[in-house]
Amino acid sequence: MMDVIIQKLSAPDFSPENYVQELTQRCVGSQELEQQRLRIQALAEETNTLLKKNVYRHYMQFIETAKEISHLEGEMYQLCHQLTEQRALLAAMTTASVRGEKGLQSNGIGDECDGNKEEEKEQKRRQQLIDIGEAVEGCVSLVDIPGRQLMYDGDLLELDPIDNTPLQRVHAYLLTDTFIIASWILNRRSPTRYKYEAGYELGSLAVVNVRDLKNAFKLLVFPDTRVFQCSNSQTKKEWLEQFEEAKKLLVSKEKVKREISVEPKSPARSDTLETSMNPFEEPEEIETPDETPEWLLEVAEDLDVFIAQRHFEQAYKLIEKSTEYLEKNKLSNDLVAEDLKRKLDSRVKTLTNVLTKELEVSPDKSQQGGLRAARRAVRLLNKLGKSTQACDLMLKLCSSLLKTQLKRVKLEGAAVKYVTRLATVFFSNLAEMVQEFQFKAFPNSPQCASVLIMWLNDEVNILMSHLIKQVLVKQTSLSTLSQCVIALHTQCSQLDGLGVDVKYLVDGQLRPGLTRALTDTRDKLIDAVKLRSGEDKWHPTNLNTKQQRDKLLSEFSNLPALQFESYITGDFWIGLSANTIAFARLYLSLIEDCLLLITPDLTHTIDQLLYDVFSAQLKHVGNSLNSERFRNERQFITINGKFLVDKLLKHCNELYEKKVGVRCKKLDQLKIDYSRYQVTITSYI
Repeated sequence: MMDVIIQKLSAPDFSPENYVQELTQRCVGSQELEQQRLRIQALAEETNTLLKKNVYRHYMQFIETAKEISHLEGEMYQLCHQLTEQRALLAAMTTASVRGEKGLQSNGIGDECDGNKEEEKEQKRRQQLIDIGEAVEGCVSLVDIPGRQLMYDGDLLELDPIDNTPLQRVHAYLLTDTFIIASWILNRRSPTRYKYEAGYELGSLAVVNVRDLKNAFKLLVFPDTRVFQCSNSQTKKEWLEQFEEAKKLLVSKEKVKREISVEPKSPARSDTLETSMNPFEEPEEIETPDETPEWLLEVAEDLDVFIAQRHFEQAYKLIEKSTEYLEKNKLSNDLVAEDLKRKLDSRVKTLTNVLTKELEVSPDKSQQGGLRAARRAVRLLNKLGKSTQACDLMLKLCSSLLKTQLKRVKLEGAAVKYVTRLATVFFSNLAEMVQEFQFKAFPNSPQCASVLIMWLNDEVNILMSHLIKQVLVKQTSLSTLSQCVIALHTQCSQLDGLGVDVKYLVDGQLRPGLTRALTDTRDKLIDAVKLRSGEDKWHPTNLNTKQQRDKLLSEFSNLPALQFESYITGDFWIGLSANTIAFARLYLSLIEDCLLLITPDLTHTIDQLLYDVFSAQLKHVGNSLNSERFRNERQFITINGKFLVDKLLKHCNELYEKKVGVRCKKLDQLKIDYSRYQVTITSYI
């Protein structure tokens, strides 16, 4: 049955509508239709599985094919350049004269006329360039290059190279050595009508006629492709002809430069009587300028190929080699040297732009490689002298990676678990990024180190603002907050070994919220003490069973200073009130949480909290002693008061001193303020 379905679905003339109509006519009831649907769904899943297996089986072939396509793209780009140059060279050879020189005028009048014409042409050429400099903002220096001449200009409409939608209206200038694109200034208040947008050297530019788009041509300049549309077919024809003519002139000029640089110069000889005619004398060595090597003349084309094929290391080595050669060796022709330097600067800019795009963050760009994928681009940008730019781009990439990692941590479960997971992910990734930045990307760069500190400050502030909104709310208990702070401090310690301390940033962001939480906790605990005090009967506590007694003793077994065993009477009775035992539990938990949160900035708030809560309980003891209602229970009340002052308060102050290093002045002051209760206790005992 399945084979029949496969044959029908794979038929060349398969029609979904006819197949569904046939099924509805053939099947009886919804049950058979459901069976057919399950069969087709099973076939779809099986086909999907087979396709995945085929993809995995040919995965390496896909990768190799992609590499081959990349290589072919670079070769096609290079081949396009070579064909354009050869075409221009052949055209120049066909139009050249046999002798290669113009006839000489036979009289002085002709020479004078020619001189006047040349002067007029030069003035006209300079005036055209001056007019362009005045009309286009940023093109004042066009006149500086000798021999540059305007060949053609006009308005063009730039189109999107993918979907051919209009982008902007531009004005273009074709010069003998470059092609300039200027955008229109809408609200202009000066004679300047255009603004310089881009300029391309004709040597690195290829012009392609677009036949499937009306009145359009394409410019190929690595790594960009730009499409322009003319107003009519005649304008397009003129643009293409002028481009071809400019290419011919450029090729002929370069050929002349190469011939001049290669042509040997004969040394000047003096035929005076002082010239030595001794045949036995060794001839003097004649210094001749070094010829320009062939690899240096072709460095621009080689760099284009390396960049197109993404061989960035080889491109940098060739740039370094060419720069070093030009610095150490002075070429015989200054024009050739200037042209080579200009081409090298242009390729350095192109390489920098390509490496910059490698580090840029975009929504459609995969971040699977992480920082390891960025090492290559950062290293080369550092060598090219673009450390500041590489530093900014790398930190932006780190921010994007951090944001992606934190999004994977879901807000679920208890607050402490969420904060622990989030802090672990954040600070572990932060430690890896700092290590990559300091020791691999920018090992000896104080300026980049300062930028890193500022970036760390921003990222920690972003994390803490998120946690403050999610965790530091009024419903969160002080115990939960203390555990969250401990989790943050523990994860912060991952950066200590790298010489980076961000704990003070975390504490600074937490300080306002923790101060507010401590104040709210103080008010709640004082209200709880007052509420229990109103219900206190000042009777010994009956634990009812032996298990309850053992449970209470085990609860305070790790606190021998409180001596709970000495207050056990009988089998199940303890000589302390239930209110006193509940307050001991509450205060021990409170001081434990406070000592986890204590910092120099929070010390005053925590000391005041401990003082106010204990003070509320002691006020209850003092009021009960002076009350006629509890006259018969005064001895029992004094025992409870003595337990609070001599044992609980003393033990808490010892814990405070052990954690902070000094005794709590507020707790000592508390003992002094309420010493009258101890006198009263002693008198009743």
